[in-house]
Order: sequence, then structure tokens, then C-alpha cells
Amino acid sequence: MAKVVLVTGMQAAGKSTIAPLLAARLGPPAATLDGDVFYRGVVAGAAQMTPDPSAEAIRQLELRYDASALVAQHYADNGFGFVCSDIVLGEHVARWFSRLRDVDPYLVVLVPSVESIVARELGRGGGNSYRDWQEPGGSLENAVRALQAGLDEIPCRGLWLDTTGQTPEETVDAIDLEKAHW
Repeated sequence: MAKVVLVTGMQAAGKSTIAPLLAARLGPPAATLDGDVFYRGVVAGAAQMTPDPSAEAIRQLELRYDASALVAQHYADNGFGFVCSDIVLGEHVARWFSRLRDVDPYLVVLVPSVESIVARELGRGGGNSYRDWQEPGGSLENAVRALQAGLDEIPCRGLWLDTTGQTPEETVDAIDLEKAHW
């Protein structure tokens, strides 16, 4: 039975860096997908997720999650281990896993400190990924904390890993899939 791993956490938690490293340890054969592929796939009419999302934003988010689960299932059906990285929070985690059949499912939640996320976000030099959660005049730290509340809604299953101060390799070394079983 193929292993399918969902790596989730906050923006700038290291998901897209960790996922391919972890996938390489699952295989061969193994594949990985960053859910941002489907986020960026909406080129006209994209609705952004905000603290108060529109019905269309939620619909697009669920389409994105469903698409990544379908891809995971497709690879698993063909004997590949698979790792998906995306920000999947709350009830959406169980829904993502409910889309899978006849796989060995795993959940890894990356939970670095707020300070670590802020440092990575600032180090990216681009736009502020947390801007929609940042109150006027508010700090980036408070915006990260506001979005981070969504982690509290994830069922307490899988492996929750504080990756503060770890290199990507150290994080992958710390992932024990037996503890991550969904």
C-alpha cells in the first residue's frame, strides 16, 4: 500500500522545502506536489482567502484541496509514495484524507515559532503573505498568530513538529512516519 503524506503548517513554515526531501525518502518511486500549483492555476477570477472569506474563496480553496488529493490518489494507485505540501487547516484536513482510498495516510504539521516564521517571511523579500490577517498598524507577528489559530482546528492526529532552528534535513530526519499515521 502506497504511503501518502500531507505536510501542512503556516505560510513560511518550510512545507515546500520539506515535502520533496521527505518524498525522496519514501521512494523510489515517489512524487511530491505543492498545493500552490493549483492556487496559481486560477488565472482569472481568483478569490483570495482572508479572515472573512467569500463563498467563492472557499469554493476555490476546496477545489485546490480536492485536486491535490486526486493527484495523490492517482500516484498512489500507480505505486508511488506521495507527499503533498499545502496550508490545509481545520476541517479541511479530515476532508482531504477522506478523498483517499487504499493508501497508508500520514499527517505532518510543521509548527515553527512565530518568530521563526516572521524571520523567514521577511527574508523572502517579496509581498507579505500575511497581509490579509494584519490589522491596520498591526505587526506581522500578530498576523501570523491570527492565521496560526487555524492550526488549533486540526484534529490532534499525526505528527506535530516544532521545526524552530532546524535545517530542512534535520526536520526530515525528525519525521517518524509511525508517529504521523492519520
